[in-house]
Amino acid sequence: MLRRAHLNLVDSSRWFFGLDPGAAIEAGEGWLFGAGSPEHPVISNAAFRTDDSLDAGELIARAKEFFGERGRGFSIWVRGGQPEDEDLIAAAEAADLAAVYEMPEMILDSPPKREPTPQGVEVRRLSTVAEATDFLKVATASYADIGFPPEIFASYTENAGLLAPNAAVFTAYLDDEPVAIAATFASHRVAGIYWVGTLKSARGRGLARKMTAMAVEAGLELGADIASLQASPMGKPIYAAMGFETVYDYRLLMSPPP
Repeated sequence: MLRRAHLNLVDSSRWFFGLDPGAAIEAGEGWLFGAGSPEHPVISNAAFRTDDSLDAGELIARAKEFFGERGRGFSIWVRGGQPEDEDLIAAAEAADLAAVYEMPEMILDSPPKREPTPQGVEVRRLSTVAEATDFLKVATASYADIGFPPEIFASYTENAGLLAPNAAVFTAYLDDEPVAIAATFASHRVAGIYWVGTLKSARGRGLARKMTAMAVEAGLELGADIASLQASPMGKPIYAAMGFETVYDYRLLMSPPP
């Protein structure tokens, strides 16, 4: 289950990079590298190991070559406290990668409780590329509160990718204005929950719970049997109250730009 959740994170990250026409993606036997248009070394430039048997030193050397050719720093996602990544953590520390951020990996292994729709709110599932504008508007404003630079979402212009057959994207409207979002990306029988966000002006109405529950339900309909997410400090209490359980912490280990 935990391995499937990790592979869903990797798949969803590739999905995100695919929304950025300026992104460079390299995937091989056991790794995925993605360099987005923005140069942020933590959020937009990421390396993942997909085969736990791949030598950790080889992965880091390949990553430094890939991102170094582009003048980029990058971060490797590792699973803290998990035996599969002990060698990767040790190799990253030996290569002077710095721990810069942690976030809990949380799992829900049962259907979510149905959440009421707050009064005056309409939730719409993305069905056309044009509707992505409202989704990205909320993403840019809401994620600024946890440090996302606005250029991250501005780089997502290949928005037909949001209509992928194994994805579901939702926007909530209050008085016909977009105020909250959530998305799910299903792979490896996992509903990966991403981009849960609410504008400051609309918080306190239960929108995060509503949107998360809808995303989980959509993921289950797409064939998943568990839901997975990586929580922000703001979101963790909400997800825990919904029944999500923390199984480990992801650590982002950063290599600075050359």
